[in-house]
Amino acid sequence: MTHLRLRVTGEGLATPIERITPVDLRPEDVPEIPPGAQRVLEVRAYSGEPSSAGSVISVGRSYPFTMPAVGAPTEPVRVTLYRVNTFVPLERADSPGTCLELTEPRAGHTATLLPDGRVVLAGGFRVTDTGQPETLQSIEILDPRERKITYLPDPGGLGSVRRALHTASLMLDGRVALVGGETVDPLDGHLTILGTGVVFDPATERVQQFNLGRARSRHAAAIDIAGRILTVGGIGADSLLLADPEGVEPAAGRTFPVPIAVPRMGASLIPFQESQRIAVVGGSDGSEVSRDVLTFSFNGVTFVPGNITVMLRQGRRDAVTTPYGDGKRLLVVGGYSSAGTPDDSARPVGASELLDLQSDAPTISQGPTIVGRGELCAVALPGGRVLTVGGRRQNGDGLLASSGSVELITPTDGLTGGVLGMLPVQPARYLHTCTPLPDGSVLVSGGVDNDGRGTRPASGTYLFMPVPRD
Repeated sequence: MTHLRLRVTGEGLATPIERITPVDLRPEDVPEIPPGAQRVLEVRAYSGEPSSAGSVISVGRSYPFTMPAVGAPTEPVRVTLYRVNTFVPLERADSPGTCLELTEPRAGHTATLLPDGRVVLAGGFRVTDTGQPETLQSIEILDPRERKITYLPDPGGLGSVRRALHTASLMLDGRVALVGGETVDPLDGHLTILGTGVVFDPATERVQQFNLGRARSRHAAAIDIAGRILTVGGIGADSLLLADPEGVEPAAGRTFPVPIAVPRMGASLIPFQESQRIAVVGGSDGSEVSRDVLTFSFNGVTFVPGNITVMLRQGRRDAVTTPYGDGKRLLVVGGYSSAGTPDDSARPVGASELLDLQSDAPTISQGPTIVGRGELCAVALPGGRVLTVGGRRQNGDGLLASSGSVELITPTDGLTGGVLGMLPVQPARYLHTCTPLPDGSVLVSGGVDNDGRGTRPASGTYLFMPVPRD
């Protein structure tokens, strides 16, 4: 590291305020930050002179802050640099050089970003020494900025959080709604599909439980602009596919029926048009994979289907749909083209698709090609890029196994986009979570590493900082 580039951005600043300094930074080297909201201080570390082919090797950004006209921000402005385009383990603040590990290694959990930048990791299962799943009832609140974890072994004291393969949604008031899921008896392996939801309040660390209309697990869900959740598919109390969607109003602790059959496993749901509508993409009814893209909006009583008619070029299940480019298009990436529960005969999909639902005439077009795999995670990054991590694909022995593949997908003018393979995440994993953080990095946590013959916890909590586009 030889030089630093300091950049200030925010509301009302047409161009970034920049300054290049040597690495022995002094207070007077920091550019003056004008008053305003959503200010971000970015620091880029270079190997070599930035103006003469020096390369960016590390990047750090502050969380957004407000700069007052007089005085300093209400909290210190902190910037931590991370090496770019690789996975860096989080270190404990109280023990530099020691990795920050989850108190309970978990998979099949949820990770929800709070407005203050903390992440709520809820439920899931751990893998016992005998390779069996054990459902967790704990919540861990990870603070990437403070580099610490708050462990709540049983919020509420009644085991109400105990669930895996559920969904989580951030409510309008900053609470987190956990919907459905399942538990496994560690003694006899009996599977119970849950007919409850839980609202967790990070401020008080308390929970409130409510009942669902139908027990449901392994479903998909998305929340609209008014805080209503649409749940689709999954399996019910009899472990059979559910055809009836359900609406959830977690703030009121109530549910409502959605009178249309959508029998889907492995569909992906995503809000669009400023979260006024929700798209249901792909999935499987157990016999065939679906190419349908359905849309729903709330009519004052329930969620109703829209009149958008567009179909995927490739039917798929267990894919991910995420905003892409300018945010008007959606990227449908990964998944399986086989209809059944993924096994060694599953057919991972490498071709992605670009979906435009914003225009009067919705369109679907070819997207970039990735390493074919299903059950991956993919998240939108600032500037329109997408990061894909992990999943499952066939290994050299023909067995469906965890993948460590990682790609950075970049939109390009007039083309489908460019794909840059990154160093793999280690260990390989699926049933993990990927959470975009306010500083532009991505938090990857949990999951399992399965080589097709045995299952192990995928340990480690990592940050991935993509190299800036400009």
